[in-house]
Amino acid sequence: MDTGFLDRLPSDTPGHDERPDGFHDGCDCGTQAPADDPWRKGFTRRRLFQGSTAMVAALGLQTVSTRYAYAAATDTDTIVVINARGGMDGLNVVVPVTEQRYYALRRNIAVPEGAALPLASGFGLHPAMPKLHKRFQAGQFAPVVAVGTPDRTLSHFEAMDTLERGTAAGNNTSGWMNRVLTARSQTGVFSAVQFGNQLPLSLTGPAPALAMDGIQSFGLAGYDDVRAKAATAFAALYKGVDHPMATQASRTLKAVGTVDTMRATSYTPANGAVYPDGGLGNTLEDLARIIKAKVGLSLATIDIGGWDMHTNEGRVDGGDLRNHLVDLDNALDAFAADLGDGFGDVTVVVLSEFGRTVRENGTVGTDHGHGQVVWVLGGAVNGGRIYGTWPGLTDAAMFTNGSLAATTDYRDVLGDVLAARGGVSSFAKVFPDHTPTPLGIVKPRA
Repeated sequence: MDTGFLDRLPSDTPGHDERPDGFHDGCDCGTQAPADDPWRKGFTRRRLFQGSTAMVAALGLQTVSTRYAYAAATDTDTIVVINARGGMDGLNVVVPVTEQRYYALRRNIAVPEGAALPLASGFGLHPAMPKLHKRFQAGQFAPVVAVGTPDRTLSHFEAMDTLERGTAAGNNTSGWMNRVLTARSQTGVFSAVQFGNQLPLSLTGPAPALAMDGIQSFGLAGYDDVRAKAATAFAALYKGVDHPMATQASRTLKAVGTVDTMRATSYTPANGAVYPDGGLGNTLEDLARIIKAKVGLSLATIDIGGWDMHTNEGRVDGGDLRNHLVDLDNALDAFAADLGDGFGDVTVVVLSEFGRTVRENGTVGTDHGHGQVVWVLGGAVNGGRIYGTWPGLTDAAMFTNGSLAATTDYRDVLGDVLAARGGVSSFAKVFPDHTPTPLGIVKPRA
């Protein structure tokens, strides 16, 4: 068993319920959401944009926000990173059905072996994801088990900080996605674009970034004739001016023009794809539309909140986890179907800031853990198999607080995708304190 990345918390680290006040600010620890909590009823367009300005709420509530990064490069995939904010319970997503310890410690919330959709190597998939299971069988979907980050605090915000920086070093102020753009020397109009009004840490840095709330809402304010006159005035105002603001104004107006052209054309998903109603479905439909427009989209990030399931995680027939997975299964399958042959140039990575404890808690949920499962989905994925080294669930093998240990660094997964599909040949600046180990999850671009 490879335990090179198997980390441990210090033996005197306090348990989840013993930590100081304020340690879990924003994560809804130990509280039961109201029965009429509207966030549990699915993603909506309104919640999508609320989520972009309320990341704290996203930890314990179901919100979606999106950031897009664009480039003129045509020799890379569109790489989509979906962040399951709050800590996804990977053990109930990709289920270790041959581990009796899993069933012994999860008497109420474990996925029964007979209910899990068979994968490989002693694992099964949560039954809420039959469409992704078919894509696993078709070789387009590959889970990576026992994945971790260098963060050992089990604090949402410190773990997210590490995840988005791509480095354990706290003095690095840029994000790993921005460093990818910088390494490619991408400076076009759509080099980096986020949906929302606050740039995520992963896209923070010297590479250009553009904020937009969505295809339908992006542009200058006012009626059509006012917008046209405003655009002309802005262009004239900065014409010939040697100043950073002139560059920004020019870039913004070009972006507005590009999106205006897209917005003027009606869009119907291809190949019978039906996106689920709500923010996630709408977001992925917009994303497919932008990819098809061939404006040079190279990176996109989507944040989905609501995975901090201390309560009401539920069983296979109900609960928050099942509801979230149903949304993801339907939305991702529609996205893949809509892209058709173009899905061969798209790679999706789904990950979280950390995993959950193996033992269920007293409120039909789980607490903050370490090792997690990462999904890789795409037309070029070497799917149909499980990646990563499984450490087991014995006391000696588990992380100090009783969660799954990590044997694969998450940057190995990202690095594998970026090297094979993202045009990155050196990781010295992208991940300055880590050299990714190739995993062979995706086929190299021809």
